[in-house]
Amino acid sequence: MRVKFSTDFAKKIRGARLPAIDPFIPVCFLLALLLIQPLGAPGLPNTADGLLHLFRSALWRWAWDDGVLWPRWHTMLYQGYGYPLFNFYAPLLYIIASALSFLLPNILVAFKVTLFLACLNYSLGMYLWARDVLSREAAIVAAVAYSFATFRFRELYFQGNYAQFLAWSLYPWVLFFFRRLAAEPSRLHFVGAVLSLAALILTHNISVMLFGPVLLVYIIWISACLSRRAISSESGENTPKLLERGAVLIGAIICALALSAIFWLPALGEAKYTRVHVLTKGFFDVAEHFLRWRELLAPSPVLDYRATNPPMPFNFGRFHLLLVAAGALTIFKRSSNPLRRGHLVFALAGLLASAFMMLPISLPVWRSVPLIAFTEYPSRMYGVAFLFSSLLAGASVGWVSDFPRLRLPVTVLGGLGLILSVAVYQFPRPFLPLRVTPGDFVLYEEAFNVLGTTSASEYLNIWTSEVPELPAVRPDLSREALLDAAGVRAEVTEAKAHSLKLQVDASKPAEVAVAQFYFPGWRGWIDGTPVPLKPCEGSGLICLRIPAGEHRVALRFENTPIRQVAVLISLLGIAATLAVTSKLGSKVSLKVASPWRWRDGIALGVAVLGLLALKVLWVGPHTFWFRMYSPQGVALPAQHPTDVVVGNKVALLGYDIRPEAVRQGGELHVRLYWQALEPLDADYSSFVHLVAGPDNRFYAGSDSMHPAYIPTSTWNPSLYVVDDHYIRIPSDMPPIAFKLQVGLYERETMKGLGEAILPQWVNVLPRKPLRVAEIPHKLRARFGNSIELLGYGLDEEGGSINLTLYWQGRARITRDLQVFVHLVDAEGRLLSQADGPPVEGLYPTSKWWPGQIILDSHRISVPAGSHPKAILVGLYDLTTMQRLPAFREDGSEWEDYAVVIQGF
Repeated sequence: MRVKFSTDFAKKIRGARLPAIDPFIPVCFLLALLLIQPLGAPGLPNTADGLLHLFRSALWRWAWDDGVLWPRWHTMLYQGYGYPLFNFYAPLLYIIASALSFLLPNILVAFKVTLFLACLNYSLGMYLWARDVLSREAAIVAAVAYSFATFRFRELYFQGNYAQFLAWSLYPWVLFFFRRLAAEPSRLHFVGAVLSLAALILTHNISVMLFGPVLLVYIIWISACLSRRAISSESGENTPKLLERGAVLIGAIICALALSAIFWLPALGEAKYTRVHVLTKGFFDVAEHFLRWRELLAPSPVLDYRATNPPMPFNFGRFHLLLVAAGALTIFKRSSNPLRRGHLVFALAGLLASAFMMLPISLPVWRSVPLIAFTEYPSRMYGVAFLFSSLLAGASVGWVSDFPRLRLPVTVLGGLGLILSVAVYQFPRPFLPLRVTPGDFVLYEEAFNVLGTTSASEYLNIWTSEVPELPAVRPDLSREALLDAAGVRAEVTEAKAHSLKLQVDASKPAEVAVAQFYFPGWRGWIDGTPVPLKPCEGSGLICLRIPAGEHRVALRFENTPIRQVAVLISLLGIAATLAVTSKLGSKVSLKVASPWRWRDGIALGVAVLGLLALKVLWVGPHTFWFRMYSPQGVALPAQHPTDVVVGNKVALLGYDIRPEAVRQGGELHVRLYWQALEPLDADYSSFVHLVAGPDNRFYAGSDSMHPAYIPTSTWNPSLYVVDDHYIRIPSDMPPIAFKLQVGLYERETMKGLGEAILPQWVNVLPRKPLRVAEIPHKLRARFGNSIELLGYGLDEEGGSINLTLYWQGRARITRDLQVFVHLVDAEGRLLSQADGPPVEGLYPTSKWWPGQIILDSHRISVPAGSHPKAILVGLYDLTTMQRLPAFREDGSEWEDYAVVIQGF
């Protein structure tokens, strides 16, 4: 009786409680926790952009403290001269962090919680979207694939572009709600579609620009598919009903655009007052940052903790791609659900298109489509690529859909495999200890040279041709009031995000320059009376006329007409959203076909919790698994270690060359490992040049304004920097071996800090290898065991003979040999000679690439009145003057080890 009672009780519990929640939704929370777990450490990861976004969040919060609800300017930015950052950069990340900071201990904790919510967006959003298309098991694998994509760790712990990180987490939510809205218009789906799209627009400018076309195509495609299915069903819908659904979808897009107009309308309308065009030129040109297809397919390497910027390839990950391939093949599997197959085809097409846009072959598209040049980095297409590749990875579970006993093991193994495949990225370096105060922000801007928290001062006004040398605000928050104001004394009595107040004493009327940049929206008052403002010539600061005497000056940054219109449109967007919502039904009848399987959810949840516990309690504190620690003065990942010192200030610890032989028209990748031996007070540029010959003649090369994009003045002497160079090999570059000349120099003065020739050479091979059949006169002669003379070409011109020898090395040659070319008469007397190293000294025999046919030209003078009979050719060692043994094709020796060429 007791057993029966227990069984019945368990059945009641399962029936009454567990089915109320999808068992994989708690797993999504655990995935987010595992992804964000390293952020539980004090401080913030030492990333390129992480501190930038944290301080922007703090600036937004400080603006709220000053009573500014929607800041567009902040007087603290750009060393206290002010900057319209928030008028042009999407602010949702900073809004969320600032709002959470009211509930949490400080802005840093709020910032980390915001990132956790983004991690949850990845897993839960992808799961819900994929669940509508695939099975639950496939959907949770897709969620793992999307959450643990290689790019997540690049953004979270190494690059720190947290606004982009948040934006990409919204992609599946937008598709989920718009798909639901297309299938069944309801209040929940409409509000979800509007808010998710508006949130994306308010999060990251470039991400929404790249995702927008994908969303439009998806909406059109899914609407067509659902309409066709509805018409063909027994309870087919009529045309007005279908048109109504289309109107609701369009309405959702319009409402989302209206809601977010408060940001994007002024950003577009007032960009003409900025230098935003610099983001499409020079270093920021997309042509400078294309990926290589090998990089897309590269494995994920172990990272060195002693590298400032451990090289992480822009890759998909091998295991991820394996599941993608398996999932793509399910397209050809018999299925009763055409919509599922259609989604997979759509995902495959989107994945291939995204990969194409990251490769150099796509440059014409980047050049022809408006605005997308502002993307700067084609690798940002990974946002869309991982969205679709993750759906395909989840679909791989479909191969066991007909085998119930295999579904759980395959789901668990697939999920764990995806997590473990990126284990090398889950142990970031120790974090930066930091404080987030206004004074710390002033120090940060100066120390990291990130004026305005932007990379190219792109939002600086168009009236500024020369930026003031000295900062307007100091770490103690004391301020300069005026610049170059002779006869005028002034002090700043109050400084807030959008306003300044000054006390001015002028001995006579004067035009003064306030230490704040001008921008449309600034208004001024002197003793309560409005006064006109204008940009100062050259500096672009705020200029105004001051009467003689003591005066109170007030400056306030206010809305321009376009900003006022934007606010009005956003308010109308809220009203329109509420109006449409009130007319839609509230009932949601969409159901997921398969029943809840709590066993599967619990099994995967326990596995994820086990990984988390193992990582936190054992692997992290007690092992060196998945990590590398180079000793001081050594770069363990370097293919070729060196001990070169440049200018007594910087050491070259090693270098990599890939490939060692590159064809004409190809590309050479050289990676340098630099380490500063002391703090550097100048910013140096690095170079890698391919040189040849005794005079080191330049043929091709690469220069980097900032090695590894990190100014050398900010290098930490205890860490090394990985500096990548990609050198395009000209199609007409001679097919010889080149030396690699590397060094550092000051870009402004072009003064070199120092340079060195690397021991390793690089072979350039012909784009189209020469074939033996193309040799004019064939001749098989072997020298030693490693060199063959395959033939020759003769051309008599005036009083000379042009001889071209066709050499081939069978294997690597260990010494440099000389070629002798002797012109003799019938009695064997020497008439003339043309001895010397092969290819005029440009291609030493010790550097010959095995198998390459090498053209070696010699010009032989013919003495007047002489009667040449033959040319003797051979090789000798200049140090010993001994000739290399020469053999005929039948193995017999040539006399005096000299091959005889006749017939002229």
